Amino acid sequence: MSDERKERRKQRLKDRLEVETRQAEIQEIIENILENSQPPDVRTIIELLEKNYDISREEAIPVLRKMEFATKLTLQEPLPEETIMPKTPREYFLKKNYFSIEFWVSTSIILLVLIFVLIDVTEGFFFYFRYVVVSFFMLFLSGWSLTSVMFPSLDDNMRFLERAATAIGLSLFVVIIDGIFLNYTFRFNPVSIGVSLIIITLICMTISIIFRLKLGRDGYILKKKEQVIEVVEK
Repeated sequence: MSDERKERRKQRLKDRLEVETRQAEIQEIIENILENSQPPDVRTIIELLEKNYDISREEAIPVLRKMEFATKLTLQEPLPEETIMPKTPREYFLKKNYFSIEFWVSTSIILLVLIFVLIDVTEGFFFYFRYVVVSFFMLFLSGWSLTSVMFPSLDDNMRFLERAATAIGLSLFVVIIDGIFLNYTFRFNPVSIGVSLIIITLICMTISIIFRLKLGRDGYILKKKEQVIEVVEK
């Protein structure tokens, strides 16, 4: 083996030892941070390393992954913050929160769909805008309103992506069932399918509002009556 190859090999070994030593130092610092500061997430750990120990993100991430692989650190998806259910219609419709935003956005889209269904647009910007709005309404919003009826509360049992996927699946189901119903009863055309889906969505929105207000006020939707056992003294 030539001297040049030996030197390259020694240099690679030296570099690897330096990296391992540096990672061991960073791991020890991270363990001290976890023990003393108890940071809530990885982002906070990295910010503490950059601010207090001058350790870059590029150096910290491989060590965190190595600790997770060695089961010294457990990384998980952050839990959503608890959403307080509204107790009054004023809190639901007028207070700035998730529920009022959902209601007014849904109502605006329904009004746009109703306008585009009743007014025939054949060209221009509004022609393409019409397809975008109507497609979103048919393939997402109709199922989203039904999902809100089935799962009115917002908690970690159903996250946003799961709720969105469920809404897409239910939208397809509602559109197919509605189309079959109109085909055998009323006349099947864009106006009938649009108006019928709007009615279904409004009904679902109304039911979900009632459910959520009852959840916020009473803490439950349906509750069985407690059985009262009468004790008869002999």
